[in-house]
Amino acid sequence: GSVAINWAPGAYGGMEHHPSWHVASAALSDEEVNVHEAAHGWFGNGIRIACWEDFVLSEGTVTYLAGRVLEAVAPAVGADVWASYQTQLNGMNPNLPVWPQGCNQIDILDDNLFTQAPYIRGAFFYRAVALRIGAEALDAALAQFYATYAGQAATMQDMIDTIEASSGFDANSCAQMWLRSTSIPTVAACP
Repeated sequence: GSVAINWAPGAYGGMEHHPSWHVASAALSDEEVNVHEAAHGWFGNGIRIACWEDFVLSEGTVTYLAGRVLEAVAPAVGADVWASYQTQLNGMNPNLPVWPQGCNQIDILDDNLFTQAPYIRGAFFYRAVALRIGAEALDAALAQFYATYAGQAATMQDMIDTIEASSGFDANSCAQMWLRSTSIPTVAACP
């Protein structure tokens, strides 16, 4: 469960130290932050990223899951969460990296990967896939991915391959648009 932490003034968000994830005191009542950090028990901790370039696998996945879960259990809260994500997406610099090529060839801080881009564009990648194949089919792919890679390191390409194996949908073009392009597509844009 959540543990409140008194971080520096103005600090918000959390850190996924399971089984007791840390949440800034100011964010303790924020449902999205708590669900996001809880989801790291499966994605980020339960399945580690193989490379820093795969940071979106951890953060994009759990950002999507926070919106998906809250949309399912508290529709008004979920709608607010997705509206917040949309606002962040609308104001985002499209040139920020989301899923760079390579494996451990970058520094997550020096190469500007530790931004909101992997979180938000990653979440919208999954949302675009869900709009194409159905949220339940994507849920099944996420479950299959966890069953396959739990306790191991994986890559974002492993996730894309699992989506195809589970659903029959090749998400590579969608991933290129959402995670590697320097333009931000529309939510419905998943070929």
